[in-house]
Amino acid sequence: MSREQLRTIYSRRIDQCHEAIRQRSRLINYISLARFLALVALVWLLVLGIREQAFHFYALSFLMTVAFLVLVGQHSRQNTRRNLLIELKALNESELSCLDHSFQSFADGRSHADPSHPWSNDLDIFGRGSLYQYLNRTSTIRGDQLLAELLTSEPDDIDTILLRQGIIGDLKERVDFRQDFTARGRLVKEKEGDLEDISRWLSDSPYIRKHRWLFYLALLVSAVTISVTIAGIFDISRFWYLVPLLLFNGTLLSPFLWRTNKYHASISKKHQLLEGYAWLLKKIGSAGFEHPTLRDKKARAREGMKEVEGLSRLMNIFDQRLNMLLGAVFNGLFLFDFIMLHLLERWKRKNSKNILDWIELTGWTDAMVSLAGFAFNHPGFTLPQFSHNEEPFEMRGLGHPLIPDGKRVHNDIRIEGEKVVVITGANMAGKSTYLRSLGINTVLAYAGCPVCAGTFRSRFMGLCSSLRTADSLLDGESYFLAEIKKLQWIVRRMETGKPLLILLDEVLKGTNTTDKKLGSVGLIRRSLAYPIRCFIATHDLSLGELERVHKGEVVNYCFESYIKGMELTFDYSIRKGIATNMNASFLMKQMGIMD
Repeated sequence: MSREQLRTIYSRRIDQCHEAIRQRSRLINYISLARFLALVALVWLLVLGIREQAFHFYALSFLMTVAFLVLVGQHSRQNTRRNLLIELKALNESELSCLDHSFQSFADGRSHADPSHPWSNDLDIFGRGSLYQYLNRTSTIRGDQLLAELLTSEPDDIDTILLRQGIIGDLKERVDFRQDFTARGRLVKEKEGDLEDISRWLSDSPYIRKHRWLFYLALLVSAVTISVTIAGIFDISRFWYLVPLLLFNGTLLSPFLWRTNKYHASISKKHQLLEGYAWLLKKIGSAGFEHPTLRDKKARAREGMKEVEGLSRLMNIFDQRLNMLLGAVFNGLFLFDFIMLHLLERWKRKNSKNILDWIELTGWTDAMVSLAGFAFNHPGFTLPQFSHNEEPFEMRGLGHPLIPDGKRVHNDIRIEGEKVVVITGANMAGKSTYLRSLGINTVLAYAGCPVCAGTFRSRFMGLCSSLRTADSLLDGESYFLAEIKKLQWIVRRMETGKPLLILLDEVLKGTNTTDKKLGSVGLIRRSLAYPIRCFIATHDLSLGELERVHKGEVVNYCFESYIKGMELTFDYSIRKGIATNMNASFLMKQMGIMD
């Protein structure tokens, strides 16, 4: 599938959404008019019933009440559907822009940035224009967190990568599922702290557990209220019997009111959140997955969707106590608080061990949907291949996925048994970009995604880098000390004896040339004792001598710059050998800094 075919798919979906929104808006207008007429008829029939004392008017007003409530429900459902279509349209518009590398509308994950992480800061995993922003389509807070974890952690083994590849492969072509899931997740409008509130509610123990008789008393009071109400329809004077009942219920409720309010505050207005999660679980539970892991998730989601939806309804009903009029009527006539507390606690006893797992399931699916969307949008990328053996390290057509197609340069490299690759070259020739291409594609491979390469074969290794080190005024730490600490950490990882991919850019930039060379040579020689593959970019051409001294363990590659007349050019292509051209003095002359 080409980029033009992808553009056609997203453009067609935008047009379909636009037309569906227009039709849905017209239907909502018709329902609104019908709802208004039903309300007018209801009031008119009720007035006639009271004035004429005729039962058939009451019956007709009841039917009109049912019609009104049905229309209210229809209006709400159609409005939700229209909002979903609006989100789908916006999502496809963003996908269309993303194909042209305009993806700033997506969250950039800067809250996950950690300068001390082994690679994320060096490889632009988070922040504006980052890998996270490029592939992020998460719509839940937990999904956002899990996606960040996937991009900042090393898998345990090759099987984990293969499992993720299989899951992403199954989800990749399910465009309808992925987009519906993301759009519905956006409608949830989840806020920070919502899940913590639910978690606290699960651990709370309200008074209703110790005073179960309050629930049974509430049922008795409700039965009395209903009986008096039915009798009042035939004889209006009997409604006066409700007055002593209101006084009794108010007196009974008052000692428990503070505790009930505190309980309610922990879950107030969470019904929309839970309703949204129920929809997401329903979407997972109805999908036709083929991968075994996804089928297991589907079965788990089917267990949870009805239970979470039931909790959403209970919380929605409980929230009606916030309405002063409804709260007074419901509690005054039915001891509403006691009934709802009992029902909520009964739900909690049945499902408290599962609800957070169900929410975790939606977050996991949310993260995998983002990775699958990335795979779908890059049909030309390839799946990486890892092994446990020290077979050749081979990258064909390797490029940086965040560089647009028209500007991206692809490079080939094949390394046999060498452990250290010394990359020399002038400023701006492409050394740092190449190291970041290696690193960011390795991160994609870890997550189970296809990578920006025609061939990606490597031994399964951990990853660490030192490409972008910064000083810290807060900690009183200089740039040089920060870099030394990072290198110390890398050496300690090497000493564990586990295979490791190391990316280094201009080691020891903060010291003099002699000291820098001694330190670089010492680090390279130290690393040869361990199962590593180290790529080190440098301006120091003398490091190229190590290939001769350590034949078969160190190899030289370079990026060249070319000066033709008064013009400086680059081809950004890696090749074997040591760089022959430097450009700093040429640029300084061109800019008038030196003669």
